[in-house]
Amino acid sequence: MNKKTIGAPAATGRDRGKSAFRRRWLWVLAGAAAFALHLLLGRDSAFVETFYSRGVFVGLRWIWDYTLGLSPVPLLFVFWFAAAAYLTIKVLRFYSRPRGGARTPWPLRIGRTVLALAAFAGGLVFFFYVLWGFNYDRVRLEKRLGLETPGLDAAELAAEAAWAAGAAAEFRAAIPEASASVLTARGLPAGLESDLRRAISKVLTGLGYPVPGRVRVRVFHPGGWMMRFSSSGIYIPYFSEGYAAGSILPCEMPFTMAHEMAHGFGLTDEGDANFLAFLACDASGDPFIRYSGFLSYWGYISSELARAAPAEFRTLWAKLSPGMKADIQAVRENWNRYRGALTRISGRVYERYLRSQGVREGMMSYSRFVNLVAAWKKAKGGRN
Repeated sequence: MNKKTIGAPAATGRDRGKSAFRRRWLWVLAGAAAFALHLLLGRDSAFVETFYSRGVFVGLRWIWDYTLGLSPVPLLFVFWFAAAAYLTIKVLRFYSRPRGGARTPWPLRIGRTVLALAAFAGGLVFFFYVLWGFNYDRVRLEKRLGLETPGLDAAELAAEAAWAAGAAAEFRAAIPEASASVLTARGLPAGLESDLRRAISKVLTGLGYPVPGRVRVRVFHPGGWMMRFSSSGIYIPYFSEGYAAGSILPCEMPFTMAHEMAHGFGLTDEGDANFLAFLACDASGDPFIRYSGFLSYWGYISSELARAAPAEFRTLWAKLSPGMKADIQAVRENWNRYRGALTRISGRVYERYLRSQGVREGMMSYSRFVNLVAAWKKAKGGRN
């Protein structure tokens, strides 16, 4: 005996189409609303600092780090695997569909594709700000710490460079494996990530910042693709973890990882992240880590000094120890292997990205690091 099924009628293709249309528009609007709110709040927002950076973001950080953040595999790998599986399933379903019937007109197909892409972009923007991006609007570090950061003249740059070179030479000499040759990974501490997390947590706590969760920064292999995009590391808000390019040299690794950890704790500005990475390296008890921080600081100062006073730069370069010169030259040669068209394009794209987040200095914000360290030393009576 046949029985009638009682209940709501099955959804038709038209109903499913309307539902997908509304859902996609919601994601478009959600992304636009998040970006508009970011623009409305602006930099130095006390509301963002209190409600988001020290409230919502702290909660999200804890939840993520003790759930998905416990994954032994980098989440970027998990994402790529999931994306490949999803695309494979979509392709198989497409080719297994029965042929025949009325075809959707091509203008409608194009419209649906454009809307789907716009919805995807809207979702990316929405989650970017919710998971991390609103930290761009928090109160700037130098304002919270009361630091005055005017530019340094040539004489001041030369003095900073000499100080950094002297400290770097001292810490390099304390590394057991050090010689006049380029430093190798043998000198890095076994628990580098944990050491850096403890050091930067200590620094941030001392400055009055929360340090929720356990921010991960994983060494990514192969890392050459990052360097081709002119990056030694990257923090990805969607995975709430950072990655250091496995292709950078060991003397760069501690500073790079500490920089990405600073981002993970909610400090978005590149100059702030450099500054905090330097303080974290210096707060470490390991000479290799401390050397990495001072070598990186010297690199930023020397770039500015070479432009402002080439003769002063040449004099300071001649005084560097053979081992430090070997490290610097090896770093330059390694980076030159990856420079090309992608490096130039990515630089322009990132410049526009930073300015869209309210960072007026753009890529030059990295160099604020020098002014911040100099101002910090001055505030501490000339001591770091």
